Amino acid sequence: MKQITPHAGIFGERSAAFTLGCHPDAGGQSRSIPLGFFQPPTSSVHLAQIVMKSFLILGLAGTFLAAATVSAQNYDIDSFAIDSGGGTSTGNGFTVSGSIRVLAAAPMSGGGYAVSGEFQSLIGGVPPTVAAPAIFDNTGGTENGYEEATANTWLANKFCLGPQTYQLDSVSLLLNSQDFSGAPGPPAAVRLQIYSNDPVSGKPSASTGLIMNLSGLTNPITLLGGQQLVMWTPATPFTLAANTCYWVVLSTDAGYIGEIDSFTMPTGDAAALGRGISGNAGAAWFVFDNESNRKMLIQGTAVPTPPGLSIAGVSISGNALRFSFLALAGQSYIIESRADLVTGAWVTVPGTTITGTGTAAQVTIPNALTQPQQFYRVKQLP
Repeated sequence: MKQITPHAGIFGERSAAFTLGCHPDAGGQSRSIPLGFFQPPTSSVHLAQIVMKSFLILGLAGTFLAAATVSAQNYDIDSFAIDSGGGTSTGNGFTVSGSIRVLAAAPMSGGGYAVSGEFQSLIGGVPPTVAAPAIFDNTGGTENGYEEATANTWLANKFCLGPQTYQLDSVSLLLNSQDFSGAPGPPAAVRLQIYSNDPVSGKPSASTGLIMNLSGLTNPITLLGGQQLVMWTPATPFTLAANTCYWVVLSTDAGYIGEIDSFTMPTGDAAALGRGISGNAGAAWFVFDNESNRKMLIQGTAVPTPPGLSIAGVSISGNALRFSFLALAGQSYIIESRADLVTGAWVTVPGTTITGTGTAAQVTIPNALTQPQQFYRVKQLP
């Protein structure tokens, strides 16, 4: 039988503001400050929140399935078992009562064929592997020549991240062994590095120190047919920072290898044009232009952006101010205050150092409402 397998605030980038008010009872009882603003008939507490990148400022004024594929061939199932149990199925004039189950969970074979005596779920089991998204890809673009990398001649390819931070998963380069006869090209021991970018000159600056390992190949590599997409993966986790440019630098420790140039604009969040070359093993760089690049595929996984600081709730109890904010796990915060929002030094409120647990942190500032005017902020420590 043939085998069938079913397969508050920093002053900066983001800001939002709201104003809340309350009027304390004559007895000084605690009252929650509702979201919004209202004007009490007598003395009032106004609370302004300014939410930006690292601080929150509070101001107080006044009193404050995969389907199986089977070839269409003729085979007979000459051994089977149908056991009772289950329900009844009907259709097209046929009725089947009971259910089908595995009689024996042992594999059967003969005549060059085999069948496993078991059922496999098409829904459960191990989920298929999902490839990391391509953040840079011009491998399908035009081929506009090639350049040779050696131990002294290093080739650099630029890529630039946008506002999203990524974890680097792999870098693949379309390499050329300069032998298009269909025979294997000459072997070469290749090396890949990730360089930072000099923002002033726009050239490769220095190696990040990240070790990149060949995937599926070992040095020295031999390219079948003269051209092949070769992949490297990082030896340790490496984060590609948002709004930052990097360079993929190829060289060899022995032999030579070529890279394919392309004028096609890459796709992906890290798409950029720019190719450079060094004739002295990275000591100095020459950047040809910002109108082309070399063929490569970079894959990465997006790193979730942590939520910004924001006030979750505010209330007063007597002369004490109470509020909460989301404190990231492992992150430290302090509460600071000063009498003027614009001028003066911020002073740490005693006893307000907080280490986040990923939940809302509760803050109580005693006697906050006894001062004529005071502003408070939550500061996220480095």
